[in-house]
Amino acid sequence: MAPSGYADTVKGRVTAKIVRPVGSSYKPPPGYKGDPEDFKRQCRIPYEVVVDAQGKMVSYEIDRCGDDVLDQAAERAVLQAAPFPPPPNEGASQYTIYGTVIFIK
Repeated sequence: MAPSGYADTVKGRVTAKIVRPVGSSYKPPPGYKGDPEDFKRQCRIPYEVVVDAQGKMVSYEIDRCGDDVLDQAAERAVLQAAPFPPPPNEGASQYTIYGTVIFIK
């Protein structure tokens, strides 16, 4: 596990790269007068990132939610966030960071 401050840095970089993709909303039914935001697809996508002592991403995993458009957007956010700054030197050769990409209204 990574030190909590470093984990927050990595998760913050991933969060900064999250972009809600075009096509991630359902079409409201004809005549719908409510808030179109009610039709945004929603899901939470947990991820795991492993970084080496220099901050290079060694591997990552995404627990897909089943919505291909949002799953791909989450994967893009993780990939675009790397490379990460070097972690504090606590003697480990690799650190694992867990986070969640959240698509909600």
